[in-house]
Amino acid sequence: MKSIRIIPTLVMTALAVAVLAGCGEKKTDAPQAAAAPAATDKVVIGVYGGDWEKNIRAAGLEQYAKDNNINVEIVPGADAEWLAKLRAANGNKPAFDVVVFQPDSVQRAAAANLLEPLEAKNIPNLDKLYGTVQEKFVRDGKTYAAAFSLGQLGLAYRTDLVKTPPTSWLDLWKPEYKGHVAVSSPAYAAGLQFFAGLTHALGGELKDDAAVDKTFAKLAELKQNAVAFPDSPGAIQTLLERGDAWVVPYWDGRVFALQKSGLKVGFAYPTDGPVVGAANWVIAKGAPNLANAYKLVDFLSGAQVQKAFSDKSLYGMTNRDVQYDEELKTKVQVGEEAYKKLIWIDYETATPKVADWTNRWAQALGGGK
Repeated sequence: MKSIRIIPTLVMTALAVAVLAGCGEKKTDAPQAAAAPAATDKVVIGVYGGDWEKNIRAAGLEQYAKDNNINVEIVPGADAEWLAKLRAANGNKPAFDVVVFQPDSVQRAAAANLLEPLEAKNIPNLDKLYGTVQEKFVRDGKTYAAAFSLGQLGLAYRTDLVKTPPTSWLDLWKPEYKGHVAVSSPAYAAGLQFFAGLTHALGGELKDDAAVDKTFAKLAELKQNAVAFPDSPGAIQTLLERGDAWVVPYWDGRVFALQKSGLKVGFAYPTDGPVVGAANWVIAKGAPNLANAYKLVDFLSGAQVQKAFSDKSLYGMTNRDVQYDEELKTKVQVGEEAYKKLIWIDYETATPKVADWTNRWAQALGGGK
């Protein structure tokens, strides 16, 4: 029986796939049907390391390998290295079949023609994913990602220290929070998402320079309330645990995990819109194990594996049929109506400007990068 195995990123090599040729006499008056992907006995998938890898393995990858008698090769890593490898391969025997990407990486890879378009005829569960999320991954009429889990950035707060829980991004400026607000710079994912959320709350968009100027002017007014400028989940957790920060922009699933650990912390989905950070499955253009890649993405898009991942990660998922844990479904905001309120970062505008925005952010708040 084939087994699941982890292989180092730097030593992995990809298998070449022979294209099946059609047999028989061709008719000149009829279009040729696309050749079916060749059958292979493996599939290579890139996933985030640490707890993310543990959760996705336990949620279904181990069982998938056994049930399908296939080698599932897991390559832990991150977007930047995977995107670089896909660019290097340029559709010619890429080192990966399936990769998990954030929305900005999906956008860049699709724009560079490095991804296989996804269709329900190959991945039936695509039709079960929320349309308001899936539409974010359509380019020139083609879908390039299957959305998986949705981390929503909102406001974490210490329930024992905050008298009036926040409900809006603009609540961070309340005098009662003076000296106890932590915000991250745009150089960190949570900081960029907060920046987008604040711009939206002020009635603007990132592509509007005047709106961005307004955001920086507002940030300059936050100096008296700001106590720290965390740049990692560990830093945010420490600030909350110590009580140095009473309110901080953070992701819902991570806050729910802190609650389970016993920390007196609450989470508010801002009424002016939480900002989404999504994990999404893509298939590399020219994937050596394309047939298995289709099957694996379909499996990962199913309600059962998504429910199992949600149980461990405490995030909302994208399949409409997921039945959430009783405790979690009283906390997490999911569903078409909730997802319509999500703020998605305009990465085509933001990515080239992050360095400049980070410098301006430091000048506005007087904090480090």
